[in-house]
Amino acid sequence: MGRARAGFGTLFAADRARGRSPRPRAGRCALALAVLALTACADGSNSNDDLQLGTSVTIDPLAFLGGDVQCSGSDELGAIRSYVATLTDHSAEGGPSPLASSPPISCAWSVSFTSVVEGHEYTVRIDGYGGELADQLTPKGGETSGNPEMLLPNGDKADPTWTWECPDAPDGAGSIVAEKDVEIVVRTCALPTRVEP
Repeated sequence: MGRARAGFGTLFAADRARGRSPRPRAGRCALALAVLALTACADGSNSNDDLQLGTSVTIDPLAFLGGDVQCSGSDELGAIRSYVATLTDHSAEGGPSPLASSPPISCAWSVSFTSVVEGHEYTVRIDGYGGELADQLTPKGGETSGNPEMLLPNGDKADPTWTWECPDAPDGAGSIVAEKDVEIVVRTCALPTRVEP
């Protein structure tokens, strides 16, 4: 299935926002971690093995966000907070076959699918969720079920606010072709469809 990746944040951003200063010991720990990180980056090795995903398809939220739909950590009208990505293999025996869906991912993060097959053609469906409970969704059947159907904390079905089809191509003729040891990044999606409740 997929793996989410997040950006690096400031260690004490929340405390600074409230006017607190970090504890001295925590500050020394952060400094020590920074030195270790710099040392690891400057060890003379050119290997990026830990960062390479191999044969994979990655969905970049910038491919579908923008225009009328923005990513927000709050309940802004029309904004989404999380999304679920579902790849469909169009080269599968017996016709198009959906793969396991990602769990709900923050709209600020990319998600990668590593269970793709070299030479197979894929499309992606994105279901975007807004509202105050969008970051509390769980897939029907549990986090590892791969089910695209999302449930609210009370167990009711959650309907997406927006959907996208990717990649963006005339008449839906576009697809992504997986390549051996290459991370294919989806960078374009069709305009969103608003899902009416």
